[in-house]
Amino acid sequence: MKKLVVGCLVVLVLGGIVAVAASYFLYRAASPMIQNARNYLEGMADISELEEQIANKSAFTAPANGELTEAQVDKFVRVQDSIHAALGQRFDEIEAKYKHLKGTGDSPAQPSLSDLLNAVGDLGTLFVQAKRYQVDALNRESFSQAEYSWVRDRVFQAAGIEVTSKIDFRKLEDAVRDGTGLNNLDVPRVPTLEVPETNRALVKRHLAKADQWLPLMFFGL
Repeated sequence: MKKLVVGCLVVLVLGGIVAVAASYFLYRAASPMIQNARNYLEGMADISELEEQIANKSAFTAPANGELTEAQVDKFVRVQDSIHAALGQRFDEIEAKYKHLKGTGDSPAQPSLSDLLNAVGDLGTLFVQAKRYQVDALNRESFSQAEYSWVRDRVFQAAGIEVTSKIDFRKLEDAVRDGTGLNNLDVPRVPTLEVPETNRALVKRHLAKADQWLPLMFFGL
């Protein structure tokens, strides 16, 4: 009987050790994503503060015909060129992360929330810096965030570039805070609309630069 009791105690102790070890390794495995989530939320606070610095806060109503104006396209190009130039060689880091998440034409990527958190977490300070450059450029051009975002999407559609998806940082922030969709968060698709010929004509002379702007667009810039 004594041997049986001792044997049971040994089993319980070993089981406890295994459970503790398993918990430890699970924690170690999850820690990078947990830390990236924390870093992301801290970064979002910085982004929100920067967005408050956008001077033009007027409402924007998109035209019913979906047509861009020459002034809008020129302002958009100057904003993109300004961000790209300000980042300099560090833009390569954003571009590399974009290409990794995008995948290839034959094998398009389907990034999960953890993939996106890792991407944004890795970029860290660089992403906040890029957003600061964007805010400065928007203010120079008297662009509101709403009008800029609309013009950006119309420009890519007119360029004929298939922009399959982009990060919606607000939805990403909600998912992190709520703890939902951690392994299966679809990246929102950019809606495909009929492109007015006016838009194609306005964007035509900027086609050579369009591919360079894609990484910024994917990361919400």
